[in-house]
Amino acid sequence: MIIPIRTDYRMTRTPWVNYALLAINIGVYFMGYHGGSASGMSRIYGWMLHPDNPNLEQFFSSVFLHGSFWHLAGNMLFLWVFGNAINDRFGHAGYLAFYLAGGVLAGIGYVLLAGDAPVLGASGAISAVTGAYLVLLPRSQVTVLALLVYVLMPFEVSSLYFLLFQLLINLWMSFSPGITGNQAAGVAYAAHSSGYVFGIAVSAALLALRVLPRDSFDLLNLIKSHHRRARYQRMVAQGYDPFSYTGRRQGEPSRWVGSRTVGAETGETGEARELTLRREISQAIDRHDLPTAAARYLQLVQLAEDPVLSRPQQLDIANHLMAAEQHSVAADAYERFLKHYDDYEYVGDIYLMLGLLYGRYLHQYGQAEQNLQRALDRLEEPRKLELARNEMVAVRRRREG
Repeated sequence: MIIPIRTDYRMTRTPWVNYALLAINIGVYFMGYHGGSASGMSRIYGWMLHPDNPNLEQFFSSVFLHGSFWHLAGNMLFLWVFGNAINDRFGHAGYLAFYLAGGVLAGIGYVLLAGDAPVLGASGAISAVTGAYLVLLPRSQVTVLALLVYVLMPFEVSSLYFLLFQLLINLWMSFSPGITGNQAAGVAYAAHSSGYVFGIAVSAALLALRVLPRDSFDLLNLIKSHHRRARYQRMVAQGYDPFSYTGRRQGEPSRWVGSRTVGAETGETGEARELTLRREISQAIDRHDLPTAAARYLQLVQLAEDPVLSRPQQLDIANHLMAAEQHSVAADAYERFLKHYDDYEYVGDIYLMLGLLYGRYLHQYGQAEQNLQRALDRLEEPRKLELARNEMVAVRRRREG
């Protein structure tokens, strides 16, 4: 058994709507409107969603009803852990509309896919919330409790893996032929899966349309990075060396292997554009124009697959982005530096910088702790060691608070 208890997401506003949803669900249950007793069931029977004869109001009312205390407790735990962050990202009105729409769409999915058993519970709406979390915050760290031989052990796991596992389990159970009405032990897996699909689709669409602010670590950018890596590998397989290219002088032979040359490329191809950007970055750095170099680098990151510059260039760009308070892309630039130049003499400084970025500005406290610990293992200068220790204390305090 694995139970999520918190994430490392740092709130920017108080999630009042999520607090209200928690209060309403809990209040309805303790007012006696639940399926845990004969009298409670008689009160709520008409408000449950009946697939054989659904009424419009049942798609909303059933979302606030629960069959037992443990049913309520499990749902409210997931809503607390993941709902606060989505409330923060969507805003109050947007989150309320999203939550209710998720509950309704989950109910529709249950009616279309499941049998004739009445259903109740907030699970479908909460699945929509966790689907949104999967898209918006896949790099967030989730602290979970795992029951191991009668002992609860806490550990951290990426929300991408935790929520993707939850999604796959629900999809498998929804379409398993051996589960009558898509239910097992009273769980409406069809509603869960419908909620997940709704939450993922809506959040991805809002990101793609720029209705929600983009983030370097949202799921769409992770997928884009995967495609870039694949393209980069194809380029290297063709003979391109990203570490030695500094721009080609007239008459210099192409660094591409094969009959095709860079000179033969048109300006419209991705490979030619990448080489042009690398040349412009080198030229801008040579004339100490770091703003222009950084702007071209950000274009390169969007175009190329896992791009990295030479060691001094990559470090100059990362330092400039940090100084310009472009914290998300600065962290990405430092991460790329470490990926390719982990033997750098002052690598402890890079880990310290990443710890400060993740802890103070990006609110990814799991990442901050990891990088600060690596900095402490490598730094020797007393002043920097003290800074790393103080920041570690501050990060842990923020996580607990």
